[in-house]
Amino acid sequence: MRRSLLVLAAGSALALAGTAWAGGWATVQLSSTPRGLSAGEPWVVNITVLQHGRTPLDGLKPTLTIRKSSPRITSGVAKGRPTTRTFAARPAGRPGVYRVRVVFPSAGMWRYEVYDGFLQYGGARTHRYAPVKIARIAA
Repeated sequence: MRRSLLVLAAGSALALAGTAWAGGWATVQLSSTPRGLSAGEPWVVNITVLQHGRTPLDGLKPTLTIRKSSPRITSGVAKGRPTTRTFAARPAGRPGVYRVRVVFPSAGMWRYEVYDGFLQYGGARTHRYAPVKIARIAA
């Protein structure tokens, strides 16, 4: 009897744990990349957030963060602080689609990432992308 109760309790715990994590991940798709941009030129991009890569997720607050890959190096010493900017995305009028306007303030190598804002089930995550080279401001 006691063993049966232990097995039943363990099974219940596993079933509840599985339910708590069900649906706890999302994919992010970008409508474009910042390749070919110059510093100061706006990059307007749609972010599509899909639960399990299929179902559009509304009511989120995704952000897009840009980060200068490395500070300026002079005589083997890093000068200046890394530059980081975060931009809030807004609903774009379609389920699961958010629009954000991003401006890279200077030329150089930049990294960018999207925080999906999918807080349900503790599944929010940051989606990182390959660095991109931003050109000097066009004269």
